[in-house]
Amino acid sequence: MIEIIYKLKKLDWFYFSLIFFLSFVGFIMIYSATSGMEYNVLFSHVTKIILGLSVMLIVAIIDLDFWKRNAFYIYLICLILLVWASFFGHIGKGSRRWINFSGFYFQPSEFMKICIILSLAKFFDEKKIKENRDYFFLILPIVLVLIPFGLIISQPDLGTASMILFISFIIFFISALSWKFFASIGVGFLIIAPYLWNSLKHYQKQRILTLFNPENDPLGSGYHIIQSQIAIGSGGTFGKGWMKGTQSHLDFLPEKHTDFIFSMLGEEFGFLGTISVIGLIVLITYLTYQVVNNSKIDMFQRILGFGIISNFFFAAMINMSMVIGILPIVGLPLPLVSYGGSSMLTYFIGFGLILSIKLGADRKY
Repeated sequence: MIEIIYKLKKLDWFYFSLIFFLSFVGFIMIYSATSGMEYNVLFSHVTKIILGLSVMLIVAIIDLDFWKRNAFYIYLICLILLVWASFFGHIGKGSRRWINFSGFYFQPSEFMKICIILSLAKFFDEKKIKENRDYFFLILPIVLVLIPFGLIISQPDLGTASMILFISFIIFFISALSWKFFASIGVGFLIIAPYLWNSLKHYQKQRILTLFNPENDPLGSGYHIIQSQIAIGSGGTFGKGWMKGTQSHLDFLPEKHTDFIFSMLGEEFGFLGTISVIGLIVLITYLTYQVVNNSKIDMFQRILGFGIISNFFFAAMINMSMVIGILPIVGLPLPLVSYGGSSMLTYFIGFGLILSIKLGADRKY
């Protein structure tokens, strides 16, 4: 008990408050998206924020050795849940990716991102790959990534599958592997690219093709991007005001409480509102980088930290790029802002691990 109190006193509460404030911005925007009338949605979101913050504190005070020792077991549990969701899970919006647990729906694919980061961090911390002959051992981490990737892409969930590949690539990169490995990966990707393209659903292909010319199908596949760009552009510098957005409240803007919540933010709070949220995301990323770049932490903690912050920062950048038409729509929510339980809880768990890393580093001084 004394140890827990000590850790809570030493916790980086400024960092904690930044996470809380970003999630509070999400509540404000979801309140606007529902016009304050859908009380069940609002109550559900507030409950998820409170649960997430509580889980973040619990994860923060648990010693990192626990996560390191059990990384592969945690991965195996998540993989079993992912297999179950892929074959027997609940179908929603055309995808079989949810598990119904006593009325509570969750996505194992979201938690798999953290599980992969943990397992890869443990692997590269224990396996010191120094010579070319050691690359045989890379078969295991590659398999750890490709199995969940294949299951998730089959659900289908292109956004989460793409993030898992991207995060894994970053972890492989910071593990100081030879350029020959990445060259081999590049060649392999080019070889299987046609197969990956053919494995995509028709609507997924249309989303990618629409990126280059959304006006080609303004009432079909290009509708989302066009309405999103109109919403953001109409916000101007200061925005139209909270709950006064026309594109969002007249239902021109689709999925305004999830994937396109940044568009509604731009319409109601303008350029100043969007740049403030971007600044907050960059600040959280910078402070996290300061933690994981500390010379006092080991390889496991460094890889774990870089993997977590990459998941957060690049998911945010991809979401914002997606809604302004720079990237195709892949269904990635804005971290801690968009409505969604599994995704939000995953980020809270990740930030809890970052706080745990910082606690451990501070105690070494």
